[in-house]
Amino acid sequence: MIFEIAWNQIPYSTILIIITSIGLNLVSQIAVRFLVDVEEARRVAREAKAFRKELLDAIKRGDKAKEEKLRKKEKSIQQMELKASNQRLKATFIFIIPFWFIYIFISSLIGLNTTVAVSPVTLPFIGNELQLFWWYLITSFAFTTIITKLVGTSIE
Repeated sequence: MIFEIAWNQIPYSTILIIITSIGLNLVSQIAVRFLVDVEEARRVAREAKAFRKELLDAIKRGDKAKEEKLRKKEKSIQQMELKASNQRLKATFIFIIPFWFIYIFISSLIGLNTTVAVSPVTLPFIGNELQLFWWYLITSFAFTTIITKLVGTSIE
C-alpha cells in the first residue's frame, strides 16, 4: 500500500518531505540533547553576548583603556565559543551519513527535479515550483526553531 502511492505527485511528495524534515530535525535535536552540554553552551552564549555588548559600549564611549583590556579577553571568549560550537558539530557529523542515505532514498521515490511544492510567491533564484532540495531546506528551517524549543536545545 505505502509503495503504491505516487510519491512523485503533489501533495504526497510535499507531505513526505515535511514528515521527513520533522523526523530528521527531531532525531538531530535529541542527539544534541544527549551529546552536548546545552547548559554550558547557553552559559557561553550569554557570556559572549555580554562581552560583545561591553566591548561595543567601550568603543562607542571611546574608552581606550577598557577596550584594550577587553581585547585581551577576546581570544579566550572566541575559544569558548569555538569549543561550544564544536560540541554541536559532533551531533551533525554522527548523523550526516545516515541523513544522506535517507535523502537519496527519498529522492529515488520522488525524483530530484520533480516539483514537490508550489510557492504562492516567486522566490528569488528558485521561482514558484520547488524541487526536493529547496522544499526540504525550507521545511527544515521552518521546523528547526520549533523543535529546538520543544526538545530544549535552543541556545537563546
